[in-house]
Amino acid sequence: MPWRRLHLVRALSAAGLASSLMFLGAAAAAGRALDDEPSTLPESATTTQTVDVLKAVEAGDLKVVARGQGQEKVRLSIENVSGKRLNVIIPPGLVASSGLGQRGGMGGGGFQSMGLGSITNRPGSFGRFEAAAAPGFRSMPVSAAEDSALTVPEGETVDVTVPGVCLNYGVAAPSPRDVFTLMDVDRYTADLRVRKALRSLAALGTSQGVAQAAMWRICDDVSFQEMASRDGKVLNPHELALAARFVEAVDQAPGDLVDPAALAEGRVFVNVRAEGPSAVAEADRLAAKLDGLRLLGLPITLVEGDETPTAAAPALFVKLVLSESRDGEAVGRMQVGSTPTGDLWRPLGKAVFRDHSSLAVLDAPTLAALMEHELATSFVTVRVARRSTTSTTLRIDNRLPFTIAGLSLRAGASPGSPLVPFDAVGLGPARSLTLPIQAPHAQIMGVELNGL
Repeated sequence: MPWRRLHLVRALSAAGLASSLMFLGAAAAAGRALDDEPSTLPESATTTQTVDVLKAVEAGDLKVVARGQGQEKVRLSIENVSGKRLNVIIPPGLVASSGLGQRGGMGGGGFQSMGLGSITNRPGSFGRFEAAAAPGFRSMPVSAAEDSALTVPEGETVDVTVPGVCLNYGVAAPSPRDVFTLMDVDRYTADLRVRKALRSLAALGTSQGVAQAAMWRICDDVSFQEMASRDGKVLNPHELALAARFVEAVDQAPGDLVDPAALAEGRVFVNVRAEGPSAVAEADRLAAKLDGLRLLGLPITLVEGDETPTAAAPALFVKLVLSESRDGEAVGRMQVGSTPTGDLWRPLGKAVFRDHSSLAVLDAPTLAALMEHELATSFVTVRVARRSTTSTTLRIDNRLPFTIAGLSLRAGASPGSPLVPFDAVGLGPARSLTLPIQAPHAQIMGVELNGL
Protein backbone atom coordinates (compact mmCIF):
# COMPACT_ATOMS: atom_id res chain seq x y z
CA MET A 1 0.00 0.00 0.00
CA PRO A 2 1.40 3.47 -0.69
CA TRP A 3 2.87 5.68 1.99
CA ARG A 4 4.69 8.79 1.17
CA ARG A 5 5.11 12.39 1.08
CA LEU A 6 7.63 15.07 0.69
CA HIS A 7 7.74 18.72 0.95
CA LEU A 8 10.59 21.07 0.32
CA VAL A 9 8.56 23.19 -2.09
CA ARG A 10 7.96 25.88 0.51
CA ALA A 11 11.70 26.20 1.05
CA LEU A 12 12.23 27.49 -2.48
CA SER A 13 13.68 30.97 -2.54
CA ALA A 14 12.52 33.67 -4.93
CA ALA A 15 15.82 33.39 -6.74
CA GLY A 16 15.44 29.63 -7.04
CA LEU A 17 11.97 30.01 -8.47
CA ALA A 18 13.09 32.63 -10.95
CA SER A 19 16.00 30.56 -12.21
CA SER A 20 13.88 27.45 -12.47
CA LEU A 21 11.20 29.22 -14.46
CA MET A 22 13.79 30.70 -16.83
CA PHE A 23 15.37 27.29 -17.16
CA LEU A 24 12.12 25.52 -17.79
CA GLY A 25 9.45 27.93 -18.88
CA ALA A 26 8.21 25.50 -21.48
CA ALA A 27 8.22 22.51 -19.17
CA ALA A 28 6.36 24.17 -16.34
CA ALA A 29 3.65 25.07 -18.83
CA ALA A 30 3.56 21.63 -20.39
CA GLY A 31 0.19 20.89 -18.91
CA ARG A 32 -1.26 23.89 -20.66
CA ALA A 33 -2.04 23.02 -24.22
CA LEU A 34 -2.99 26.60 -24.93
CA ASP A 35 0.23 28.58 -24.75
CA ASP A 36 0.86 28.79 -28.46
CA GLU A 37 -2.29 30.69 -29.45
CA PRO A 38 -1.74 33.11 -32.32
CA SER A 39 -1.58 36.84 -31.72
CA THR A 40 -2.71 39.19 -34.44
CA LEU A 41 -1.47 42.47 -32.87
CA PRO A 42 1.60 43.54 -30.91
CA GLU A 43 1.01 43.25 -27.16
CA SER A 44 1.24 47.01 -26.62
CA ALA A 45 -1.54 47.66 -29.14
CA THR A 46 -3.90 44.97 -27.91
CA THR A 47 -6.78 45.56 -25.50
CA THR A 48 -7.24 42.47 -23.34
CA GLN A 49 -10.26 41.74 -21.17
CA THR A 50 -10.73 38.85 -18.72
CA VAL A 51 -14.18 37.28 -18.98
CA ASP A 52 -16.17 34.38 -17.58
CA VAL A 53 -16.96 32.02 -20.47
CA LEU A 54 -20.71 31.80 -19.80
CA LYS A 55 -21.15 35.53 -19.24
CA ALA A 56 -19.20 36.26 -22.41
CA VAL A 57 -21.41 33.90 -24.40
CA GLU A 58 -24.50 35.58 -22.97
CA ALA A 59 -23.10 39.00 -23.85
CA GLY A 60 -22.39 37.90 -27.44
CA ASP A 61 -18.61 38.19 -27.13
CA LEU A 62 -17.96 34.47 -27.53
CA LYS A 63 -19.40 31.55 -29.47
CA VAL A 64 -18.68 28.21 -27.82
CA VAL A 65 -19.30 24.68 -29.11
CA ALA A 66 -18.74 21.78 -26.68
CA ARG A 67 -18.34 18.26 -28.09
CA GLY A 68 -17.80 14.84 -26.57
CA GLN A 69 -14.39 13.23 -26.38
CA GLY A 70 -14.98 10.05 -24.39
CA GLN A 71 -15.67 9.67 -20.68
CA GLU A 72 -12.75 11.80 -19.42
CA LYS A 73 -12.63 14.89 -21.67
CA VAL A 74 -14.72 17.54 -23.40
CA ARG A 75 -13.59 19.54 -26.44
CA LEU A 76 -14.41 23.26 -26.47
CA SER A 77 -14.21 25.42 -29.60
CA ILE A 78 -14.18 29.04 -28.44
CA GLU A 79 -14.62 31.79 -31.05
CA ASN A 80 -13.90 35.40 -30.12
CA VAL A 81 -16.38 37.73 -31.86
CA SER A 82 -15.96 40.63 -29.40
CA GLY A 83 -13.55 42.85 -31.33
CA LYS A 84 -10.92 42.64 -28.59
CA ARG A 85 -8.48 40.12 -27.16
CA LEU A 86 -10.08 38.00 -24.39
CA ASN A 87 -8.70 36.01 -21.49
CA VAL A 88 -11.40 33.40 -21.01
CA ILE A 89 -11.97 31.87 -17.57
CA ILE A 90 -13.52 28.42 -17.18
CA PRO A 91 -14.97 28.83 -13.64
CA PRO A 92 -15.37 25.94 -11.18
CA GLY A 93 -18.77 24.29 -11.45
CA LEU A 94 -19.32 24.15 -15.21
CA VAL A 95 -21.31 21.31 -16.76
CA ALA A 96 -21.33 20.15 -20.37
CA SER A 97 -24.94 19.00 -20.38
CA SER A 98 -26.27 16.40 -22.77
CA GLY A 99 -29.79 17.21 -21.63
CA LEU A 100 -29.68 14.19 -19.30
CA GLY A 101 -29.73 15.25 -15.66
CA GLN A 102 -29.79 13.62 -12.26
CA ARG A 103 -31.68 14.62 -9.11
CA GLY A 104 -33.57 17.51 -10.60
CA GLY A 105 -31.35 18.11 -13.62
CA MET A 106 -32.57 18.66 -17.16
CA GLY A 107 -34.37 15.74 -18.77
CA GLY A 108 -33.91 13.83 -22.02
CA GLY A 109 -30.71 12.93 -23.89
CA GLY A 110 -28.87 9.67 -24.48
CA PHE A 111 -25.22 10.25 -23.54
CA GLN A 112 -23.29 11.40 -20.48
CA SER A 113 -23.35 14.89 -19.10
CA MET A 114 -19.87 15.94 -17.92
CA GLY A 115 -18.62 18.05 -15.02
CA LEU A 116 -15.59 20.09 -16.12
CA GLY A 117 -12.19 20.62 -14.51
CA SER A 118 -9.61 23.24 -15.47
CA ILE A 119 -8.11 24.06 -18.86
CA THR A 120 -4.65 23.80 -17.27
CA ASN A 121 -5.07 20.23 -16.06
CA ARG A 122 -2.64 17.53 -17.13
CA PRO A 123 -4.07 14.11 -18.06
CA GLY A 124 -5.31 12.37 -14.93
CA SER A 125 -5.76 15.63 -13.02
CA PHE A 126 -8.94 17.53 -12.18
CA GLY A 127 -9.43 21.08 -10.92
CA ARG A 128 -7.46 24.23 -10.11
CA PHE A 129 -5.77 23.24 -6.83
CA GLU A 130 -6.55 26.70 -5.46
CA ALA A 131 -6.58 25.58 -1.82
CA ALA A 132 -2.84 24.90 -1.80
CA ALA A 133 -2.22 28.62 -2.24
CA ALA A 134 -5.26 29.93 -0.35
CA PRO A 135 -6.18 27.95 2.79
CA GLY A 136 -9.68 28.66 3.99
CA PHE A 137 -10.84 30.14 0.67
CA ARG A 138 -14.55 30.70 0.27
CA SER A 139 -15.01 32.13 -3.21
CA MET A 140 -13.30 32.12 -6.57
CA PRO A 141 -13.66 35.53 -8.28
CA VAL A 142 -12.78 35.68 -11.96
CA SER A 143 -9.98 38.16 -11.28
CA ALA A 144 -8.21 35.62 -9.04
CA ALA A 145 -8.05 33.02 -11.80
CA GLU A 146 -6.31 34.91 -14.61
CA ASP A 147 -3.31 32.59 -14.46
CA SER A 148 -5.57 29.76 -15.64
CA ALA A 149 -7.26 31.81 -18.37
CA LEU A 150 -7.32 30.84 -22.04
CA THR A 151 -6.26 33.70 -24.32
CA VAL A 152 -8.38 33.96 -27.47
CA PRO A 153 -7.22 36.66 -29.94
CA GLU A 154 -9.76 38.90 -31.66
CA GLY A 155 -11.63 37.19 -34.49
CA GLU A 156 -10.02 33.80 -33.91
CA THR A 157 -11.13 30.39 -32.65
CA VAL A 158 -9.20 28.33 -30.11
CA ASP A 159 -9.88 24.64 -29.48
CA VAL A 160 -9.10 23.25 -26.03
CA THR A 161 -9.60 19.91 -24.29
CA VAL A 162 -10.91 20.11 -20.73
CA PRO A 163 -10.84 17.11 -18.36
CA GLY A 164 -14.26 16.03 -17.21
CA VAL A 165 -16.08 13.54 -15.02
CA CYS A 166 -19.22 11.63 -15.95
CA LEU A 167 -22.36 12.67 -14.10
CA ASN A 168 -24.65 9.82 -15.23
CA TYR A 169 -23.42 6.40 -14.15
CA GLY A 170 -23.94 3.66 -16.74
CA VAL A 171 -24.90 6.02 -19.58
CA ALA A 172 -22.99 5.97 -22.89
CA ALA A 173 -19.82 8.06 -23.12
CA PRO A 174 -20.12 11.09 -25.46
CA SER A 175 -18.44 10.95 -28.88
CA PRO A 176 -17.20 13.81 -31.10
CA ARG A 177 -20.58 13.71 -32.86
CA ASP A 178 -22.33 14.61 -29.61
CA VAL A 179 -22.82 18.32 -28.86
CA PHE A 180 -23.33 19.59 -25.30
CA THR A 181 -24.94 22.68 -23.85
CA LEU A 182 -22.45 24.48 -21.62
CA MET A 183 -24.00 25.71 -18.37
CA ASP A 184 -23.38 26.40 -14.70
CA VAL A 185 -24.09 23.51 -12.33
CA ASP A 186 -26.80 25.63 -10.67
CA ARG A 187 -28.75 25.50 -13.91
CA TYR A 188 -27.98 21.83 -14.46
CA THR A 189 -29.44 20.62 -11.16
CA ALA A 190 -31.33 21.80 -8.09
CA ASP A 191 -29.44 19.29 -5.90
CA LEU A 192 -27.30 21.30 -3.46
CA ARG A 193 -24.95 18.36 -2.80
CA VAL A 194 -24.15 18.02 -6.50
CA ARG A 195 -23.53 21.76 -6.79
CA LYS A 196 -21.26 21.85 -3.73
CA ALA A 197 -19.35 18.72 -4.76
CA LEU A 198 -18.58 19.77 -8.34
CA ARG A 199 -17.61 23.34 -7.43
CA SER A 200 -15.38 22.16 -4.58
CA LEU A 201 -13.62 19.48 -6.63
CA ALA A 202 -13.01 21.89 -9.50
CA ALA A 203 -11.56 24.49 -7.11
CA LEU A 204 -9.66 22.32 -4.62
CA GLY A 205 -8.18 19.95 -7.21
CA THR A 206 -7.56 16.21 -7.07
CA SER A 207 -6.95 13.31 -9.41
CA GLN A 208 -9.53 12.48 -12.03
CA GLY A 209 -10.18 9.09 -10.40
CA VAL A 210 -11.04 10.65 -7.03
CA ALA A 211 -13.27 13.27 -8.67
CA GLN A 212 -15.07 10.65 -10.74
CA ALA A 213 -15.75 8.35 -7.80
CA ALA A 214 -17.04 11.25 -5.70
CA MET A 215 -19.41 12.49 -8.41
CA TRP A 216 -20.80 9.01 -9.15
CA ARG A 217 -21.53 8.64 -5.45
CA ILE A 218 -23.20 12.04 -5.09
CA CYS A 219 -24.94 12.31 -8.48
CA ASP A 220 -26.06 8.71 -8.93
CA ASP A 221 -25.97 7.19 -5.41
CA VAL A 222 -23.61 4.43 -6.55
CA SER A 223 -21.93 2.80 -3.55
CA PHE A 224 -18.14 2.67 -3.34
CA GLN A 225 -18.42 -1.10 -2.95
CA GLU A 226 -20.19 -1.30 -6.31
CA MET A 227 -17.56 0.91 -7.91
CA ALA A 228 -14.82 -1.33 -6.50
CA SER A 229 -16.43 -4.44 -7.97
CA ARG A 230 -17.56 -3.00 -11.32
CA ASP A 231 -14.99 -0.28 -11.97
CA GLY A 232 -11.87 -1.69 -10.30
CA LYS A 233 -9.89 -1.34 -13.53
CA VAL A 234 -10.68 2.38 -13.64
CA LEU A 235 -10.58 3.34 -9.94
CA ASN A 236 -8.14 1.97 -7.37
CA PRO A 237 -8.89 1.45 -3.63
CA HIS A 238 -6.91 4.54 -2.58
CA GLU A 239 -8.95 6.77 -4.90
CA LEU A 240 -12.19 5.32 -3.56
CA ALA A 241 -11.06 5.96 0.03
CA LEU A 242 -10.18 9.59 -0.77
CA ALA A 243 -13.52 10.04 -2.55
CA ALA A 244 -15.36 8.66 0.48
CA ARG A 245 -13.68 11.24 2.73
CA PHE A 246 -14.60 14.01 0.30
CA VAL A 247 -18.26 12.95 0.25
CA GLU A 248 -18.30 13.09 4.07
CA ALA A 249 -16.82 16.59 3.91
CA VAL A 250 -19.53 17.67 1.44
CA ASP A 251 -22.25 16.50 3.82
CA GLN A 252 -20.58 18.18 6.81
CA ALA A 253 -19.78 21.53 5.16
CA PRO A 254 -22.31 24.24 6.12
CA GLY A 255 -21.72 26.54 3.15
CA ASP A 256 -21.64 26.14 -0.61
CA LEU A 257 -18.02 24.91 -0.71
CA VAL A 258 -15.97 22.35 1.20
CA ASP A 259 -13.43 23.95 3.53
CA PRO A 260 -9.95 22.66 2.50
CA ALA A 261 -8.97 22.55 6.18
CA ALA A 262 -11.59 19.83 6.71
CA LEU A 263 -9.74 17.64 4.23
CA ALA A 264 -6.31 18.28 5.76
CA GLU A 265 -6.86 17.58 9.46
CA GLY A 266 -5.97 14.16 10.90
CA ARG A 267 -4.14 12.92 7.80
CA VAL A 268 -0.51 12.81 9.03
CA PHE A 269 0.41 11.31 12.41
CA VAL A 270 3.95 11.40 13.83
CA ASN A 271 5.41 9.56 16.82
CA VAL A 272 8.90 10.61 17.99
CA ARG A 273 11.22 8.45 20.08
CA ALA A 274 14.88 8.55 21.05
CA GLU A 275 17.62 5.98 20.74
CA GLY A 276 20.33 6.42 23.34
CA PRO A 277 20.20 8.32 26.65
CA SER A 278 21.76 11.46 25.20
CA ALA A 279 18.94 11.81 22.64
CA VAL A 280 15.95 11.57 25.00
CA ALA A 281 15.73 15.19 26.08
CA GLU A 282 16.24 16.55 22.56
CA ALA A 283 13.70 14.14 21.08
CA ASP A 284 11.12 15.27 23.65
CA ARG A 285 11.88 18.93 22.90
CA LEU A 286 11.51 18.47 19.13
CA ALA A 287 8.37 16.33 19.43
CA ALA A 288 6.60 18.99 21.49
CA LYS A 289 7.19 21.56 18.74
CA LEU A 290 6.28 19.32 15.78
CA ASP A 291 2.57 19.22 16.62
CA GLY A 292 0.72 21.50 14.18
CA LEU A 293 3.64 21.99 11.77
CA ARG A 294 3.08 20.79 8.23
CA LEU A 295 4.49 17.70 6.62
CA LEU A 296 3.93 17.37 2.89
CA GLY A 297 1.48 20.26 3.15
CA LEU A 298 -0.69 18.58 5.81
CA PRO A 299 -0.70 19.45 9.53
CA ILE A 300 1.10 17.03 11.86
CA THR A 301 -0.85 15.35 14.65
CA LEU A 302 1.58 14.24 17.36
CA VAL A 303 1.16 10.72 18.76
CA GLU A 304 2.62 10.11 22.21
CA GLY A 305 3.99 6.94 23.78
CA ASP A 306 2.70 3.60 22.52
CA GLU A 307 -0.62 5.04 21.36
CA THR A 308 -1.96 3.84 18.00
CA PRO A 309 -3.83 6.64 16.23
CA THR A 310 -7.24 6.14 14.69
CA ALA A 311 -7.81 7.95 11.39
CA ALA A 312 -11.17 9.09 10.07
CA ALA A 313 -9.81 9.18 6.51
CA PRO A 314 -6.82 7.94 4.50
CA ALA A 315 -3.74 8.84 6.53
CA LEU A 316 0.01 8.40 7.07
CA PHE A 317 1.66 7.34 10.33
CA VAL A 318 5.37 8.12 10.66
CA LYS A 319 7.28 6.50 13.53
CA LEU A 320 10.47 8.53 13.89
CA VAL A 321 13.46 7.38 15.97
CA LEU A 322 16.08 10.08 16.59
CA SER A 323 19.70 9.40 17.50
CA GLU A 324 23.20 10.77 16.95
CA SER A 325 26.04 9.25 14.97
CA ARG A 326 29.54 8.83 16.38
CA ASP A 327 30.40 12.11 14.70
CA GLY A 328 27.57 13.88 16.53
CA GLU A 329 25.28 14.16 13.49
CA ALA A 330 21.50 13.92 13.86
CA VAL A 331 20.05 10.70 12.44
CA GLY A 332 16.37 9.95 11.87
CA ARG A 333 14.94 6.53 11.03
CA MET A 334 11.34 6.49 9.84
CA GLN A 335 8.87 3.63 9.61
CA VAL A 336 5.91 4.74 7.52
CA GLY A 337 2.45 3.21 7.41
CA SER A 338 -0.90 4.05 5.87
CA THR A 339 -4.53 3.25 6.44
CA PRO A 340 -7.69 3.93 4.39
CA THR A 341 -9.50 4.59 7.70
CA GLY A 342 -9.44 3.48 11.31
CA ASP A 343 -6.36 1.91 12.91
CA LEU A 344 -5.59 -0.81 10.35
CA TRP A 345 -2.10 0.53 9.64
CA ARG A 346 -0.18 -1.24 6.91
CA PRO A 347 3.54 -0.77 6.30
CA LEU A 348 4.41 1.54 3.45
CA GLY A 349 8.19 1.52 3.82
CA LYS A 350 11.23 2.88 5.64
CA ALA A 351 13.39 5.95 5.18
CA VAL A 352 16.51 7.38 6.86
CA PHE A 353 17.93 10.91 6.93
CA ARG A 354 21.07 12.52 8.34
CA ASP A 355 21.91 16.12 9.14
CA HIS A 356 25.32 17.65 9.85
CA SER A 357 23.87 19.40 12.89
CA SER A 358 23.54 17.73 16.27
CA LEU A 359 20.13 17.09 17.83
CA ALA A 360 20.77 19.95 20.24
CA VAL A 361 21.09 22.40 17.32
CA LEU A 362 18.18 20.99 15.28
CA ASP A 363 14.85 22.84 15.46
CA ALA A 364 11.39 21.49 14.68
CA PRO A 365 10.84 23.21 11.29
CA THR A 366 14.21 21.90 10.07
CA LEU A 367 13.34 18.42 11.35
CA ALA A 368 10.02 18.53 9.46
CA ALA A 369 11.84 19.62 6.29
CA LEU A 370 14.34 16.75 6.62
CA MET A 371 11.49 14.28 7.09
CA GLU A 372 9.60 15.70 4.10
CA HIS A 373 12.53 15.50 1.76
CA GLU A 374 13.29 11.90 2.65
CA LEU A 375 9.63 10.85 2.47
CA ALA A 376 9.29 12.46 -0.93
CA THR A 377 12.36 10.86 -2.43
CA SER A 378 11.44 7.48 -0.93
CA PHE A 379 7.78 7.31 -1.97
CA VAL A 380 7.63 9.45 -5.10
CA THR A 381 10.05 8.19 -7.72
CA VAL A 382 11.27 9.70 -10.97
CA ARG A 383 13.00 8.08 -13.91
CA VAL A 384 13.67 8.91 -17.53
CA ALA A 385 10.97 7.72 -19.92
CA ARG A 386 12.53 9.08 -23.13
CA ARG A 387 14.96 11.71 -24.35
CA SER A 388 15.05 14.03 -27.34
CA THR A 389 17.57 16.59 -28.52
CA THR A 390 15.79 19.40 -26.65
CA SER A 391 14.18 17.82 -23.57
CA THR A 392 13.73 14.77 -21.38
CA THR A 393 10.40 13.16 -20.52
CA LEU A 394 10.25 11.88 -16.95
CA ARG A 395 7.96 9.27 -15.47
CA ILE A 396 6.74 10.13 -11.96
CA ASP A 397 5.32 7.29 -9.81
CA ASN A 398 3.23 8.07 -6.72
CA ARG A 399 3.31 5.49 -3.93
CA LEU A 400 1.56 7.74 -1.42
CA PRO A 401 -2.12 7.16 -0.52
CA PHE A 402 -2.91 10.77 -1.53
CA THR A 403 -3.15 12.74 -4.74
CA ILE A 404 -0.02 14.83 -5.31
CA ALA A 405 -1.14 18.44 -5.69
CA GLY A 406 2.29 19.80 -6.67
CA LEU A 407 5.91 18.78 -6.79
CA SER A 408 9.38 20.22 -7.25
CA LEU A 409 12.20 18.69 -9.30
CA ARG A 410 15.91 19.47 -9.30
CA ALA A 411 16.91 19.69 -12.96
CA GLY A 412 20.30 18.02 -12.67
CA ALA A 413 22.50 16.12 -10.24
CA SER A 414 24.45 18.97 -8.61
CA PRO A 415 23.14 20.91 -5.58
CA GLY A 416 23.30 24.09 -7.64
CA SER A 417 20.99 22.81 -10.36
CA PRO A 418 17.77 24.84 -10.69
CA LEU A 419 14.61 23.80 -8.90
CA VAL A 420 11.60 23.41 -11.18
CA PRO A 421 8.12 23.62 -9.62
CA PHE A 422 5.10 21.88 -11.17
CA ASP A 423 1.75 23.09 -9.86
CA ALA A 424 -1.69 21.45 -10.17
CA VAL A 425 -0.11 18.06 -10.88
CA GLY A 426 -3.06 15.93 -9.77
CA LEU A 427 -1.15 12.65 -9.70
CA GLY A 428 -3.43 10.13 -8.02
CA PRO A 429 -2.35 7.47 -5.51
CA ALA A 430 -0.76 4.39 -7.11
CA ARG A 431 -0.68 6.30 -10.43
CA SER A 432 2.02 7.57 -12.80
CA LEU A 433 2.39 10.53 -15.13
CA THR A 434 5.00 11.99 -17.47
CA LEU A 435 6.50 15.47 -17.29
CA PRO A 436 8.90 17.16 -19.74
CA ILE A 437 12.01 18.91 -18.48
CA GLN A 438 14.96 20.56 -20.21
CA ALA A 439 17.63 18.52 -18.47
CA PRO A 440 19.16 15.08 -19.01
CA HIS A 441 17.69 13.84 -15.72
CA ALA A 442 16.06 15.13 -12.52
CA GLN A 443 15.34 14.23 -8.94
CA ILE A 444 12.35 14.78 -6.67
CA MET A 445 12.93 17.58 -4.17
CA GLY A 446 9.47 18.28 -2.76
CA VAL A 447 5.87 17.09 -2.78
CA GLU A 448 2.70 18.97 -1.81
CA LEU A 449 -0.50 17.22 -0.66
CA ASN A 450 -3.92 18.78 -0.05
CA GLY A 451 -5.71 15.79 1.52
CA LEU A 452 -7.49 14.74 -1.66
